[in-house]
Amino acid sequence: MIKRDKNISNSNTEVRVRFAPSPTGDLHVGGVRTALFNYLYARHTGGKFLLRIEDTDKKRSTSQAVQVILDGLSWLELEPDEEPIYQSTRIDRHIEAANKLLDSGCAYRCFCSPERLSALRDEKPDGEKLYMYDRHCLNLSNDEIEKKLSDGEKYALRLKIPEGEISFNDGVHGNITVSNREIDDFILLRRDGTPTYMLAVVVDDIDMGITNIIRGDDHISNTPKQILIYRALGQTPPEFAHVPLIMGPDKKRLSKRHGATSITEYHNAGYLLKTMINYLGLLGWSPGDDRNIINHEELIELFDIPGIQSKSAVFDETKVRWLNGQYLGNSEYRDVTEELNTFARQATESGMLITMPDSKQIEAAWMLLKNRVHFLKDLFDDYRYMFRDPDSYNNKGVKKHFRKPGVTEHLEMLKNDFANVESFELDSIEGIIRNRSEEWEVSAGKLIHPLRLACSGVTGGAGLFEMLEALGKDAVIRRIQKAVNWISNG
Repeated sequence: MIKRDKNISNSNTEVRVRFAPSPTGDLHVGGVRTALFNYLYARHTGGKFLLRIEDTDKKRSTSQAVQVILDGLSWLELEPDEEPIYQSTRIDRHIEAANKLLDSGCAYRCFCSPERLSALRDEKPDGEKLYMYDRHCLNLSNDEIEKKLSDGEKYALRLKIPEGEISFNDGVHGNITVSNREIDDFILLRRDGTPTYMLAVVVDDIDMGITNIIRGDDHISNTPKQILIYRALGQTPPEFAHVPLIMGPDKKRLSKRHGATSITEYHNAGYLLKTMINYLGLLGWSPGDDRNIINHEELIELFDIPGIQSKSAVFDETKVRWLNGQYLGNSEYRDVTEELNTFARQATESGMLITMPDSKQIEAAWMLLKNRVHFLKDLFDDYRYMFRDPDSYNNKGVKKHFRKPGVTEHLEMLKNDFANVESFELDSIEGIIRNRSEEWEVSAGKLIHPLRLACSGVTGGAGLFEMLEALGKDAVIRRIQKAVNWISNG
């Protein structure tokens, strides 16, 4: 039974924290938040942020997944302060530590076959929640052990759990106490001689000098076992803080069924670095107020473990989308030039655009529409008319604005006016349209709506005068003529 108490202790030790992902797939946003919390705590305390790749699962770990982790952290600017550690290179060190535990009497050999252990599990009395090893091999005599070894019998190495209880002060959940009677004599080395996660992670954290472990609260049940290993090795355990997992809107653990979950997907969709740091930084942590927007420097200044909430946070796709729009609206072209060029190339390669737009076109479109997009790629998708002539016209718009008497004549005249104006700028464009509205005794809307449809193919968007200026004289004249021909032939 786990008992919790909210007393929090503090340490003045120089902080060394780590992010320790397994390279078995995409870098999940939950993992990214864990990395971010570790990074922020290191920066806040003047400590070190380290990276360990836990790649001992040879069947599932891939070099591609390792690169995904490195690329994701690099994009988010969560760079480790020292070279990454690869757990697979440290197996000899893990085995050495296990043998030390064996020599000191803190561990023992278990020769039980998989069949016997399976039978024990099947014989577990009804009502007991956990299978507990019966310590069959704990009291084998030296002669019995030597006989089994000489016969070549395989064995696992188990930690001998002492009597008593384990208590630790969790930075999020307070004091947690577990009776040792609830802890099985768990395996340190498997029958094939390979170390288990439980052993490897402790040995690695000791050798890396880790002082604080900030990780998901799905690891709370591992912590008492790991503390026992620390003590058996004569080491002081680090301080622990277990962060509640991220949930989807249905209050179930965030997964693919909720939509995008990997940081790569958000990067590829056009989310900004600032958005993800801001959103994940406030997801399950609070500086003590209800703010939605916080910058990188403020996060570092204010972040501390007591601010981590003990309740699971819900990942709100609508909110992160809104936040991205806020950051995009406040971004200058120079802030997003590289990303916009990337999406422009992708749109050109996919056929969304006919030719790659130049930087002048992209900047003009960006400054016009940045307050209307939620993602960078929207500029070349929802507003692709800024870079290519429309090849169709909105059906409702056609009926409402093109199928009216005098539309083609008005468009032809406006086209000629635009061609003859010396400076094709906002004021002159608006002046031409307003003057023609008065001269022809029609509302400005009777000219604006057909003109917008002719130049964009759609009926809504940014202000017409600003849009025409951004498109440029040549494109506007060409598009008006194309629309006039389309109406005349329709």
